[in-house]
Amino acid sequence: MNHEIDPTTPDRADRVRLAWELYQGAYSGSGISDMIADLMHLADVDEHTGGGAHAARRAVVDYMDEGPDYSKAPVYVAQMRRKGGDWITVGEGDDTVELRDVANLLWPQLQKHGFRTGEIALHIDDIVRGDVLTAENGTEFRAFAVAARRG
Repeated sequence: MNHEIDPTTPDRADRVRLAWELYQGAYSGSGISDMIADLMHLADVDEHTGGGAHAARRAVVDYMDEGPDYSKAPVYVAQMRRKGGDWITVGEGDDTVELRDVANLLWPQLQKHGFRTGEIALHIDDIVRGDVLTAENGTEFRAFAVAARRG
């Protein structure tokens, strides 16, 4: 019989669910961060190699490396910035789209800020190549990858 645990997020969580329920029952109102801090103190008191700080750093590395990434963090972002302002995200896309798809989300704003409709496709090409476009009124436009594509 194979007792190997599937390294998916839900299965990893199930490994400690009983411990969490016992801890929460004993210390009502405590959060998971309290339990983690107490485990770090346990590593110090029981003299585990490197103590609690090492255990916490190692846990973060392990957590980030384990299992598939279920997050829907954007892979591509399209942004604009009015002169003197902060960058505003106009659109974003995950790993199911291409950078060009996300850059095309800037189209209405490019029109609004004076770019000629017949030339916008060429300007999108420039944005996809990494250029930052600047309208006559100083508004800037860009699109870029924010994470490596998985696949």
